[in-house]
Amino acid sequence: MGETALAAVLEAPGRLTMREFPLPEIGPDEALLRVEMAGVCATDPAWASGKVALPAFPMILGHEILGRIARIGREAAARYGVKEGDRVVVEGSTRCDHCDYCISGDYHLCDNRRSYGSTVPTTVPPALWGGYSQYLYLAPGSMLHRVSEGMPAEGGVLACAVVANGIKWVRECGQAGLGQSVVIQGVGPQGLACIVAAKESGAGPVIATGLSRDRARFALARELGADVIIDVERDDLQARVRAATNGRMADLVVDVTGSPPAVKASLDLVRKRGRMIQAGVTGTTTLTPLPLDTLLFREITLQGVFAHTVTSVRAAIRVIESRRYPLEKLVTHHYPLREAAHALRVTAREVPGEDPIKVVLTP
Repeated sequence: MGETALAAVLEAPGRLTMREFPLPEIGPDEALLRVEMAGVCATDPAWASGKVALPAFPMILGHEILGRIARIGREAAARYGVKEGDRVVVEGSTRCDHCDYCISGDYHLCDNRRSYGSTVPTTVPPALWGGYSQYLYLAPGSMLHRVSEGMPAEGGVLACAVVANGIKWVRECGQAGLGQSVVIQGVGPQGLACIVAAKESGAGPVIATGLSRDRARFALARELGADVIIDVERDDLQARVRAATNGRMADLVVDVTGSPPAVKASLDLVRKRGRMIQAGVTGTTTLTPLPLDTLLFREITLQGVFAHTVTSVRAAIRVIESRRYPLEKLVTHHYPLREAAHALRVTAREVPGEDPIKVVLTP
């Protein structure tokens, strides 16, 4: 094509540089996306610092991606029902369509998946495997979803890896339903999305928990529909949940913090035969002791969850486009691509005076 794309490249832990890459020629089952906005996930700073290991370097981070189709092959256009110029959101991983998980519909667990922004280094052609770039290569097996021209970019960038996650975790896996009490442990972007998912499911009361520093997040949690807010550093968590549920405790508890104390505390909030969803990442080397007798004698169902499904993404797009919830307010900080290193520090809450909820890059 004779053109280039600017990208923020993680050369090694703690070292981010700006590099240009040639735009690739596109095959029949491939596409090229012009990135409109990329979200900075809370895991990105952990990868960037080396706290959580990446499989290889150099790496272009970014798996929360909204953009516009710049080039697309004939087979890919037919598969996705999109054309050049269409606005789309991109799921974070590809699928192989051959393994047992893909065949059964659980493509997010694909044995051969390639995840944008975390598994394929720039040494693998055509290099553009992450959203911190002006362009993203869409490999065969990518999952695209068209969105309307009127959708705010700040809503669209949340569709897959934030709102769709919440819908899958709360509604599809957690089975939240009409009148059921739900506790969401954590009020970051994922926790706020879970609040929306719980309200969409007809659940109530919806109880959100967080830390004293989360004052701005508490305000947005209420705006999104949380019925009860609990500051776990000031309040008696169990007593507040017991009071809010008339002594019954919660039908469903969703932990999105990954904090071992929060994971342990979550079990004590679940009613007998209730459900607990563990969505927060704790790290592969972190051991979280759990009181298994509580799990056994109260017959609690504990399930780990990961990513989203095609049905939850479609539901997320409908929710965002409905404008029933001010989801774009989750995005509190915008930075140009060249300030990706600063955006990572802000996301990690390492910059004094900054209190982010969601940080995005606009290439």
